[in-house]
Amino acid sequence: MVTNPGDQLSPRARFASDLAEHRKAARMTQAALAARIRCHESLISHIETGRRPPTSDFAQEADKAFDLDGHFVALFTRISQSPTLGWFARWVEEIEPRAVILQSWDPLLIPGLLQNADYARAIFAATASADRVEERVQARTRRITIFDSPHPPTFLGLIDEGVLHRPIGGREVLARQLRYLLELSQHPRITVQLVPTAAGSVAGMMSAFALARLRDGSEVVSADSVLSGQVTGDHEAVARLKQRYDTIRADAQSKNVTQQIIEDAIRQWTS
Repeated sequence: MVTNPGDQLSPRARFASDLAEHRKAARMTQAALAARIRCHESLISHIETGRRPPTSDFAQEADKAFDLDGHFVALFTRISQSPTLGWFARWVEEIEPRAVILQSWDPLLIPGLLQNADYARAIFAATASADRVEERVQARTRRITIFDSPHPPTFLGLIDEGVLHRPIGGREVLARQLRYLLELSQHPRITVQLVPTAAGSVAGMMSAFALARLRDGSEVVSADSVLSGQVTGDHEAVARLKQRYDTIRADAQSKNVTQQIIEDAIRQWTS
């Protein structure tokens, strides 16, 4: 019996392979497909090479572009239901791309979605094996591309002020990260607010967490712990973290004041 090589691929690899195959069969360039799907050409390249996972919306548009009856939607479903997805991978590959609103709180670090490569590398160098560091850095830094999607989310990030004075990676690495954070804070879809150290933030000191509202109206939360994390849509868990987020945000600085404080910190680390 002859085995179809595609049957040996993971759902994500199969999606990438089939996308390139259907595009070439239709004699379309990546630019032409991007125009038809209404996305950036680089997104087509990233999905075909496996550097970025597809989203539900992308799968639906791909089926329309090639006049297929749910082929890519079915593959996306297999990707999102894959048992190999850990809690963090599930959040990044399944939740973030489908979110209308993302909210996060972090008492110790710049939020992962807003980290640059050097800052992320300094974090992973202390927690991951040497052969996995670059892989994890790339996975983290490409998350920012969700703001290039046809339907980008709104991101609201709360950060403890003490994070600006924690030299992860050293002075130069932190200074570059803060410049990057300041730049991102000026994006129309991104709001960053600092919670002053004087506020205490007792409600948020236990762990970082994130909330997402999806296009179908459902809500999901992701919470870190010392050994692992959890992604859940449990109503009670969502309600509890939403209340905690609102409590923390009540002490947060405005967007403009936050940007000024970040600028002051940059001067401190570069003086």
